[in-house]
Amino acid sequence: MKKFHFFKKNNYSTNTQAFHYDKKNMIKCIVFWVLLVAIAWYIMTPSIAINGPGLIFWSIAIIVLLKMISIMFSNKNGLYSLNEILFKGYAHTSIISKALFYLSNLLATATVIWIFVSPIVFSPVFNAQSYANRIEIENVDFSTVNEVDFTKTPIIDRESTIVLGDRVMGEMPELVSQFEVSTEYTQISYKDSVYRVTPLEYADFIKYFGNRNEGIPAYILVNSVTGEAELVKLKDLGLDGMKYVPSGHFNENLHRQLQMQYPNLMFGSPSFEIDDEGHPWYVCTTYSYTGYQTRQKVSGVVLFDPITANSIKYDDVLDAPKWVDRIYPESLVIEEVDNNGSLQSGFINSIFGQKNVTVTSDGYNYLEQDGDIYIYSGITSANEDASNLGFVLINLRTHDAMKISSAGANESSAMNSAEGEVRNYGYTSTFPLLVNVNGDPVYMMALKDDNGLIKMYAMVDATDYQKVATIESDEGFETLKKKFVSTSGGSSSAQDLKEKDITIASVQILDVDGTSKCFITDTENKKYKCTLTSKNEDVLAFLKAGDTISITYEELEDVSVINTVK
Repeated sequence: MKKFHFFKKNNYSTNTQAFHYDKKNMIKCIVFWVLLVAIAWYIMTPSIAINGPGLIFWSIAIIVLLKMISIMFSNKNGLYSLNEILFKGYAHTSIISKALFYLSNLLATATVIWIFVSPIVFSPVFNAQSYANRIEIENVDFSTVNEVDFTKTPIIDRESTIVLGDRVMGEMPELVSQFEVSTEYTQISYKDSVYRVTPLEYADFIKYFGNRNEGIPAYILVNSVTGEAELVKLKDLGLDGMKYVPSGHFNENLHRQLQMQYPNLMFGSPSFEIDDEGHPWYVCTTYSYTGYQTRQKVSGVVLFDPITANSIKYDDVLDAPKWVDRIYPESLVIEEVDNNGSLQSGFINSIFGQKNVTVTSDGYNYLEQDGDIYIYSGITSANEDASNLGFVLINLRTHDAMKISSAGANESSAMNSAEGEVRNYGYTSTFPLLVNVNGDPVYMMALKDDNGLIKMYAMVDATDYQKVATIESDEGFETLKKKFVSTSGGSSSAQDLKEKDITIASVQILDVDGTSKCFITDTENKKYKCTLTSKNEDVLAFLKAGDTISITYEELEDVSVINTVK
């Protein structure tokens, strides 16, 4: 076989003399390089999707690694090193070496251009309409939102859920020393109610080795309405432990398993869910990009069984089972809604002028409807004043989005109003839910003490944040609804109203937080109250002791609420 000839350096003249190529040194270099590349690939397990960040950085890493190793294996006798042959392209080297030299330069140049130029070319600056149209938002009436169902209202927020989950875990001494509770807590619709669910995870690398044969034995389920928390042991469901999880290592790491099964797909952070039988799954959303990490889009979903490592791929997310609740991550849909509201008239308008530019509120919450989980957020103007222009609801499974135009107070104003009602306790409000009470949009929130424990619940009118009702946490949501309806001057359903003729023993009209209210005690020592409106003020303002009036009212424990008076 013909030998390759390279050249010895000459520091005194431009002449060179031939020598035989050191194949042994080259083989060592290549073997060492391949070994390190294989180890690095196994550790990183990057996606090889052409427009994903993993492939780009992986390509750069391979070139840099080869360069570093070639320097390590350089000949110390003044001979041209592999580094010089491959990356400097000396004129006297072989055709293969020259080709590698030019290929590496081309790859490096293309990588730099892709990383720094494509985010500009495919940015909202030049593609505003494409970003704005990533999500289609349908304008609907508020009647589209179902009347509030308190058995499916996720009033327990994430922070309180974590406290409840940790408390349940602390009651399992045989588990608490080996496992930790993940803080994931995915919001799901389950068994005709709403829950947050999260798996246990290995406490550390040593605990992983001690428990990997059995896997992770349980997950925690917290009812988002009642706060009831339960540690569900897989063996009680007739299932083995979960071995392929994010806290696993080697081939039992969830990310590594996903990329080995689907090397050309790009995944985000999988969400933990359970199906209708309580079987655990990881819902692994796949993504595509236009350019380098720009204009992210959901491309499909993979359902991964952490017990067996079996998986099912759905190119169309609508083909996924209906028990799946979270395919579209919250951060992405909020970004899409913001783009839709700010870029309709171009990028320049979104920065300067901002005509008809809207953005979402500084927070979001969840709403269950027809077995699906929706994310809710307010829509406000670009100057972020104290009011909302409406609300947006996005189905996290189907990507269906609805916008309800309804001017009113924003979430922060509602939270401050609820906190003001109980200022003597110093409670803080959770980010509110949006619920339908008798056809009107109403904020509903929990009020917590300094320890994060829920002490009270509140409702605040979404169009007039001065209308507030609060109850103790053990009084029940129906009581809260009745109290709110009475406070807001709204009407209850016909079956909740009673009719009665009463004789007034005492009457007084007081100003309560800027609202005129009439307080009546009858001769039977029953107490009533009513908010003065343009419809009833001509009657209420002239009442006096001894008058007999006919009322419809909603009976409450302390002070009943008058609906109409004659």
